[in-house]
Amino acid sequence: MPFPKNYDHKDVEPRLQKRWHEEGIYKFDPADPRPIFSVDTPPPYVSAAHLHVGHAMSYSQAEFIIRYKRMRGFNVFYPMGFDDNGLPTERYVEKKYKIDKSKISREEFIELCLKETRAGAQVYRDLWEAMAISVDWDLTYSTISPRAVKTAQMSFLDLYKKGLIERRDDPVAWSFALQSSVAQAEIDTVERTTLLNDIAFKGPSGESLVISTTRPELIPACVALYCNPEDERYLNLVGKKAKVPLFDYEVDIRTHEDVAKEFGTGLMMVCTWGDAEDVKKWKEDGLETRFIFNDYGKLNEMAGPYANMKPDAARKQILEDLNQAGLLLKQKEQTQFVGIHDRSGVPVEFNHSPQWFIKVMPFVDGYLKRSEELNWFPEHFKTRLDHWIEGLKWDWCISRQRFYGVPFPVWYDEETGEPIVADESMLPIDPKMTQPPESLTKGRKVRPEPDVMDTWMTSSLSPLINANWAFENDAEHPNLVGKIYPMSIRVQAFEIIRTWLFYTLVKSHHHTDSLPWTDVMISGWGLDAKGKKMSKSAGNFVDPGPVIEKYGADAVRYWAAGATLGHDLRYNERDVANGKKLMTKLWNASKFVGMQLKIETEEDESWRELTPGTPTMIDRWVVSRLQQVIDETTKYFDKYEYSHALAAVERFFFSEFCDNYIEIVKERFWNPDQFDEGVVEAARHTLATVNLTVLKLMAPVIPYITDEIYRMIYQGYDKQVSVHIAPWPEPDGSKIDDEAVEAGRLLIAVLTGARRWKTTQQVNPNFPLAKLTVSAPEAMAAKLSPLAEDLKAAAHADELDFAPGGEIETEIDEIKLACVLGEKKPRSDGQG
Repeated sequence: MPFPKNYDHKDVEPRLQKRWHEEGIYKFDPADPRPIFSVDTPPPYVSAAHLHVGHAMSYSQAEFIIRYKRMRGFNVFYPMGFDDNGLPTERYVEKKYKIDKSKISREEFIELCLKETRAGAQVYRDLWEAMAISVDWDLTYSTISPRAVKTAQMSFLDLYKKGLIERRDDPVAWSFALQSSVAQAEIDTVERTTLLNDIAFKGPSGESLVISTTRPELIPACVALYCNPEDERYLNLVGKKAKVPLFDYEVDIRTHEDVAKEFGTGLMMVCTWGDAEDVKKWKEDGLETRFIFNDYGKLNEMAGPYANMKPDAARKQILEDLNQAGLLLKQKEQTQFVGIHDRSGVPVEFNHSPQWFIKVMPFVDGYLKRSEELNWFPEHFKTRLDHWIEGLKWDWCISRQRFYGVPFPVWYDEETGEPIVADESMLPIDPKMTQPPESLTKGRKVRPEPDVMDTWMTSSLSPLINANWAFENDAEHPNLVGKIYPMSIRVQAFEIIRTWLFYTLVKSHHHTDSLPWTDVMISGWGLDAKGKKMSKSAGNFVDPGPVIEKYGADAVRYWAAGATLGHDLRYNERDVANGKKLMTKLWNASKFVGMQLKIETEEDESWRELTPGTPTMIDRWVVSRLQQVIDETTKYFDKYEYSHALAAVERFFFSEFCDNYIEIVKERFWNPDQFDEGVVEAARHTLATVNLTVLKLMAPVIPYITDEIYRMIYQGYDKQVSVHIAPWPEPDGSKIDDEAVEAGRLLIAVLTGARRWKTTQQVNPNFPLAKLTVSAPEAMAAKLSPLAEDLKAAAHADELDFAPGGEIETEIDEIKLACVLGEKKPRSDGQG
């Protein structure tokens, strides 16, 4: 088959996508006896057209490893999930359709959510296929599918039976903007500048008791004043009462060791509830409840004249009134850390609302042990999980006051409020649509649980969903626990360590008493050119579609490989263009190899029975270096260091194979009569085997062009339909010739020095030299002497001499050169 002059990604990529699908290259076979490599891949939210090159980057980085494992002989289980339930989808639908949920039925709203998730999933699939993400699409799952719903509900029942889930009427983190509870892991902390206000309460003898607060709007919610038990300034007041300014009711004065004597005046106002410290003291001391917010986040009637005000307006008015009353004594700027919801960006408050909780606080030590058992890549991200676990403040709130999500399999006795839990045989079930059987109700009237599960309650089960943990003896969903689960690897970004990774670890710890996976591979963010995280809201994202159209998916993947494991990567189109240059070089080098194998002449394919011939020192050198590069690349891939793996083979390909070996052996093909037949055959055999090995080593990162070349040249020779299921190269130590390696190192130093000198003379690197003089110690010169003809050919030198006096420096300090330019024009040596 003739080699086209240029590589055309627009022709190759869609053609190979179709071919790979038809050939089942990425198909998982549960009956295959080979060892399994199972992947827990992040199910992205599919509810927004927010895809950018950062997504292409992170998914590609994980996929480099998966392709490598497939070539290593593993039976790869690589699914694709779509996280299409929960808050992100609801907010997207509300925004897109400008919907007020209070004016639309639950059923109509859910149908719009389903419509958008179906459309979003197709957009994602189109991008992943274009990017050559090698998932088995038959393993696709959705977190709102009956399969996932059953798994999430089974998880609830299992934890409920084990006493690890309970419904409590506790203060919970709450987003008034979302009208829902939120979990600790969904809260980001931001820093802002505010005012610290010194405000006078009235003491038991009429004296001023000054507290310092950044939230004066919570004064009507005050239920106690606290001091440190070692703060002698206030110990005489403990057990007495103080009067709340503007509201004229009394609260107790108490002590607690957590009160910081150094903050403000050392006297702390405790409200219901300003922060987690307020909640803690309210619980421990049984304080009364004065909750001052209504359902919409405004102050309620308990706030008196400030009712129906938003918190900011109430703060301003209360400060004015305190000032007029002479009770605002001092103000100063203060740095404040505020909890906001990670997706809405709205400050989080505390609310008093019945919620479902998974108990995590008693199991902190167990979770830390699981973290220790994991293999972390990179290892330093373990610290992030450990710090999160050690900093847990409350149990995991898993209920949400939303429409779209997995329903709890629960009803309530209308009279007593007792939960009535579904049987496993009833799952999946929506209690709003289905009445429980008499065997459960026993004649009682019931009402369904109106809340839905936190989206992490489902996505934390991704390994168990894939393993069909909730199914037994089901032909459609064969139980794969013990086969693919625990899974081999979790791939994810660092910012969801505290959510997806932690919650998945929690679920597996309690459900199966195991890790969910053995390895964790963490990726960084895709950044814009200024180093900012890409996002649609910021308007700084780059659509991958046009980039793929212009440069090809392999070039985008090449850019993605530029980030070392776990690090962020700035997007720069120049880096993608460099990937395109690699494609061009690989194509031209392979075309040169193909010419020497005569694949373009449609002659017989006897070249596929090539013999090693009579290798020269330079042949032995490149083969030796190839073994070392195979070993180096393999070790990097085994550690998930894809960037270093690609760099190792890329350096070898450019600097040693193309720039030197191909340049040297061209003479054997241009002038074969001047060489023994065995020497020419050795060059042909070496070219074929080195080029094939380079293709295999690069295939995990640049899958399109490597497979296209493989199919054109090597498919029959290597006896595989695709490079992606061809065996990974194994280093052969017996082929390493130390003498040849050292001679090759010296030769490259000379050639590189000569080429750099030509550049200073503003001539082409192929411009001939009338004479090249090498000044080197006797031992080095002796090693270079057998390569004299190769050196002359590659340097395009008419005469070569070993003599002292050279002044042109090389990469090796002991070797200097002297060069004299020739007078003839550069000669054309063909391609490569």
